[in-house]
Amino acid sequence: MKSLKSKIKNKKKVDDSKPKKDKTKPKDKHSSKEDVIVRFGKPILQINFKRIKLLVTVAVILILIITILSVNCLITAIKIRSHLGAFINMISSGEGEILPTMLALPTFVFLCLNLGAFFFVYKLFSKKKSPGANSILFILILLILVLVVSTVLVVFITLGHAYGAHEKLHDGIIETMKKYAVNSYYKIQMDRLQIEFQCCGSKKYDEWYNITWFDKDVSSNTSTGSADQTPFSCCAMRTNLPCIHYDIEKTGRNYMYTPEFNLSISTTGCYTRVIEKKRQVGLSIIGYLFLVVFLELLLLLPLRFLQTGHSIDSKFEGNSKTYTVWLIGTYTGKNQSNAAPEPPPLPPELLD
Repeated sequence: MKSLKSKIKNKKKVDDSKPKKDKTKPKDKHSSKEDVIVRFGKPILQINFKRIKLLVTVAVILILIITILSVNCLITAIKIRSHLGAFINMISSGEGEILPTMLALPTFVFLCLNLGAFFFVYKLFSKKKSPGANSILFILILLILVLVVSTVLVVFITLGHAYGAHEKLHDGIIETMKKYAVNSYYKIQMDRLQIEFQCCGSKKYDEWYNITWFDKDVSSNTSTGSADQTPFSCCAMRTNLPCIHYDIEKTGRNYMYTPEFNLSISTTGCYTRVIEKKRQVGLSIIGYLFLVVFLELLLLLPLRFLQTGHSIDSKFEGNSKTYTVWLIGTYTGKNQSNAAPEPPPLPPELLD
């Protein structure tokens, strides 16, 4: 019995001498931001996989909104080109392309970059490591940032174009007026311009007095010149008075007409109307571009966080770890360990 008891005691001593296993889970090597070295990193954040999925949701929603806005901008640019741009091209060749291009070009490039970013965000969640997708997403982020800066420059160019000198427009309208009687295309376009914009002449209606705008063969029996006369398209649409576009400066008894009180033609020149419309359209384009730039800057935040969080291991591993993300900075590597080194084991002779 004594020998049995001594064996049991010796067994307990041996069990007590064995190191106890730590039941706590070991810390993930990359679960703290000190493990990841980021040069000039601002800010460096630790997020879990739920936050990663939230960033993806925000990015997808923003891409969807910007896509809808970009398509709307492209449709608006086409409408500007087909209406105001067509009139401006008629009186100043090529100038009608500027405003629609200022709107269409940046939004179209943004649309392409955003669709590319959407595709490569999807590729980040591949089961295999995908460093190539991460690199391409980083390039797309840089291109979006460059395009944001370029679009701000386009805004200032658009502002300068809308509010700059427009003497070419005045000269172009005068040339179109001179071709009114000899070219049916210019006659139709000039009539459209004066009716749609409710204007007459370039800067004032009396500019028609010095231009032969009618067929002399038809008008030879009724008039000896073009003084005090304008085309019918100069008639004001917002008046209940009969349109007097012949002998405008003379008082007429039949219609109780006096030019000082009941002038029935548009008194504003087409140059003024076109400039007003051009500035109005220019401001709307600037508003669209600023909205696109604002949304793109918001989109850059989740895209950059997703790209940096993925760049460390080139893979998202779900809820098994946390992810280090940053907005500005460069990833330079990982520390081997942050914990203090384990003490070396004691020599066997010291255990006796």
